[in-house]
Amino acid sequence: MEQSWNYEKIQTSGPDRSEWKDVGKVREMVNPLVVGFGLGFAIAWLLSLQRLQQRQFHFPLHFLVVGDWGRNGFYNQSVVASQMGQVGTMLGISFVISTGDNFYNTGLAGVDDIQFTTSFTNIYTSPSLQTRWLIIYGTPYVRKLRNRVILDSVKSVTEGCKMHVDFFFIDTTPFVDDYWAASQTHTFDWRGLASREEQLRNQLQSLNDKLETSTANWKVVVGHHTIRSMGYHGDTPELVKNLLPILKKHRVDLYVNGHDHTLQHIKDQDSGVHFVTSGGGSKAWDGVRSSENTEGVLFAYDGQGFAAISMGPHELLLSFHDGLGNTIYTAHLHKSRH
Repeated sequence: MEQSWNYEKIQTSGPDRSEWKDVGKVREMVNPLVVGFGLGFAIAWLLSLQRLQQRQFHFPLHFLVVGDWGRNGFYNQSVVASQMGQVGTMLGISFVISTGDNFYNTGLAGVDDIQFTTSFTNIYTSPSLQTRWLIIYGTPYVRKLRNRVILDSVKSVTEGCKMHVDFFFIDTTPFVDDYWAASQTHTFDWRGLASREEQLRNQLQSLNDKLETSTANWKVVVGHHTIRSMGYHGDTPELVKNLLPILKKHRVDLYVNGHDHTLQHIKDQDSGVHFVTSGGGSKAWDGVRSSENTEGVLFAYDGQGFAAISMGPHELLLSFHDGLGNTIYTAHLHKSRH
């Protein structure tokens, strides 16, 4: 199916971000309009809100994507959450996708872990964010705690079928060789899980089968680790080898991930798969690799923020928003109607 993209990197005014990066103990920032960063910034901010309101009525489905966030509100997690709430309200979002690394540093210990409150419930307080969060790691503790959808491994969100979009979620952790290396210094609890080989085989087969039978115009696969990235971690060779061929085979439109604490949009030149990294939910500024392979790189932002995606049967709009709510990038995809 023929696709065409229009890209726009929006230059924004406002404060020097070096003034607020990695402010580990700072949990909130005052609205920039209250502080007053100048009339130009205020006008740009209001125009951005106006564009979001217009966008709300043009597309039938809107959602946000954020990753790598759970730090008890520190490292500007609360700041990003506040802006997510504003954008979510303007768009009328249906759900939020979380791309992993949801609770630092070791995840949840059980159903009563206080981190669920301090890193999630007390942070994402906007009414627009009191919706379903689609999280790629299917932790049973989380499922018991809140009435929100937590997806295991590979599943599709069927509500989008009316507008011809299927979402597929995959656990990419078993693919990464370093996690299984004898030299690994982190401790992983693999108890109760199948062998690594069985996990990989089952996930890849399940994803392939579901994509094979999908009749949706749009196919979106979500995982935690990068396939292509200009960020600190860079490409994940194991996913390039094992997962990317399946995405190409079935003409997947988007692969959405976190892991690198950046906002990125990269297009695979061979297949047209678009890699969208949204991992700026809290601690960021790990750097962007300027010396890496830049083929297909359309946008790379080293900083905090999140993605907003609006979809219709034949078009899709991706935008990145930084920690102050500025729209810093947009990309528009059209599909032919036949």
